[in-house]
Amino acid sequence: MKNLFRLCTVCLLTAVLRADELDKPVLKEAWREEVLSSIDWDHPGLEQAKKLYAAGDKNGASKAFVACLRAKKQPAVIMEPLKRPNAQNAKDGLNYTWRRPPHVHTFPGRKIDWHYNMTKDIPGMLDDEWQWQLNRMGWFVDMAGMYGKTRDPRYAETFVRQLRSWALACPMPKTRRNVRGSTWRTIECGLRLSRFWPAAYTAFITSPEFTDDDVMMYCYLSLIQRRFLERNHTTGNIFIMEMHGIYTFSAMFPEFKDAAAARKLALDLLSERIGKMLLPDGFLDELTNSYHNSVVGNMVHIWRIARDCGFAKEIPPGFTAPLERSFDAQLKMMTPAFDMPMGNDTVHARLWQNFANAVKLFPGRQDFLWVKTQRKAGKAPKFLSCVMPYAGYAIFRESWEPEANYLAFDIGPLGMWHMHQDKLNITIWKGQDQLLYDDGGGSYAHSKFRRYATSTIGHNLVLVDGLGQLRDRWKMSDRTAQSPITGDFFSDGRTDYARGVYNQGWGTLDNAIVRHEREVLFIRPRIFVVLDRLIPKDAEKPHSYQARWHVDTVKLLPALPGHPAVITTDKTTAGPRERVRRNPAERARLVIAPLFTQNVSCSSLSGKLDGDWNTLGGFYAQNPHRKTTTVLHERSGKGEQRFLTLFIPLGAKEENPLAAIRQTGDDSAEVTFKDGSVLTAGSVDNRLRATLKAPRK
Repeated sequence: MKNLFRLCTVCLLTAVLRADELDKPVLKEAWREEVLSSIDWDHPGLEQAKKLYAAGDKNGASKAFVACLRAKKQPAVIMEPLKRPNAQNAKDGLNYTWRRPPHVHTFPGRKIDWHYNMTKDIPGMLDDEWQWQLNRMGWFVDMAGMYGKTRDPRYAETFVRQLRSWALACPMPKTRRNVRGSTWRTIECGLRLSRFWPAAYTAFITSPEFTDDDVMMYCYLSLIQRRFLERNHTTGNIFIMEMHGIYTFSAMFPEFKDAAAARKLALDLLSERIGKMLLPDGFLDELTNSYHNSVVGNMVHIWRIARDCGFAKEIPPGFTAPLERSFDAQLKMMTPAFDMPMGNDTVHARLWQNFANAVKLFPGRQDFLWVKTQRKAGKAPKFLSCVMPYAGYAIFRESWEPEANYLAFDIGPLGMWHMHQDKLNITIWKGQDQLLYDDGGGSYAHSKFRRYATSTIGHNLVLVDGLGQLRDRWKMSDRTAQSPITGDFFSDGRTDYARGVYNQGWGTLDNAIVRHEREVLFIRPRIFVVLDRLIPKDAEKPHSYQARWHVDTVKLLPALPGHPAVITTDKTTAGPRERVRRNPAERARLVIAPLFTQNVSCSSLSGKLDGDWNTLGGFYAQNPHRKTTTVLHERSGKGEQRFLTLFIPLGAKEENPLAAIRQTGDDSAEVTFKDGSVLTAGSVDNRLRATLKAPRK
């Protein structure tokens, strides 16, 4: 019994010690020595620390070194995020709560398990990003900002405790890097060193809770991560974040011997690669606005770090030249809401925020100032519609006014990464509202919802025999444009036109059974006509075709008695973070009218989340999923089959403009409007033609 009592006592004491081990510094002497041996003791300001180190007083040298760090002026660009902290994120940090919507977890015992992933236990919803992004520690910035506002020591205490926890639980790996469960994925290392840790460091460096030993631990962890990135940097947008981390730490801590060499390495590699990553028309080769914005934002941040830390002369000539081209690309593709088309993996952009950097870099650009100030200053661009020949987008734009009509037409390649099977997809905006939508692919969870959202079925496209497009993700000619893609684009001030072709696999790479040709015609100011021509390889073999149109509404209204044309309503299930309109009653609407109705069936589905991935529809895939509507136009048969579809964006209070629609032949249709004008549309000599005749006076 005595032995059992002793065993229980030992276990209890061990548990207490383990619970309290993070309440005091965890710096190991080997870590201290690594930092001290890496310092350039001839760096200005370290004279006293150098004497102590030379005398063998490592503790004294540490204190003197940290005293110099505490006295330094911190870079303004690093401290900017501290001015606008998210109070909820800061509170979550204090509570050891991590939320990556829709999944939220609170770690017990004031100790984070940095390897834990709660989505492993949710069938069909494994999201590796949940655990990876936990290790970014983004809430550090918000806790630091709230500390600056309140001086509440709990923020500093929690930051230090969590940093100690990570130091003990996550040693640098020897081989495993960008794999499931890693706490050292290189993108996280880059973001920790460039964004999240430095901002917290600048706020807490004068805090008594951030002890001298903790500052030395911070230096050690940052130093070995920087060296880790130098050995293990990768490609794509992640590479930019890796270099950003290397440069930021080396600019903020020039006291280390190899800091200058590390800065040079980052700048040399960035200068070499950025010109290749940004296509000739300026868009990132991954063809996604989120990662384009990230790459450009990181590049600008490096330029600003260099200036703030006194290394502006290190920036090589021409470093910013590709960035001007990148801002031009955003300008050409920008929607009336200062957003961008949601191609590939992406979320909504707020370009006025990005163009705050553009104005800093290129103060003479009045069009950049116009975006940054949301039309309040500067001058609107002089062009309207345009084609991006390497990104593979045709952009149809009514004007630069706030309520303008807009359509983006994807006629290009997959992109280098984050690709969706969505060639010929279109999206339509009116003002702030994305009416015919692309949801950007949703979360990266290994789920049927993710598979749906990245496939043809989740886009405004046509399925063949229930199958979607399949281009080769690893074939370079499918990933990037080998030559300019113009889509026969033209714009004469009254009408705009473009054409795209998909002639590859359906369902499998070798199943090129049908050639899909899509033509888009824009008659200003608001009429869009889309012709889909489906041409089978074997003219005698019948196929079924389903055109899918995704609209952000939960209810459709009939547009004409006895005709399948519909109008969306102003009702949406968008959450507060998604909604752009402050007043939902002002939401624009969309007319969707099939002009070829012979042998075409029309229906819709809303909120269908059950079944396999290829049977889903009527939902927006960004987490959490929300209910929308998918409009279906279907036909089948042998030989060439066609869909001709009319889209008309309407203001919230505009009346239905349609009076009548009739198919006038196999290849033509006529639309009569209530004002007496008449639209004739169809295929003439295998080319979409449309004419709008004004009403008789």
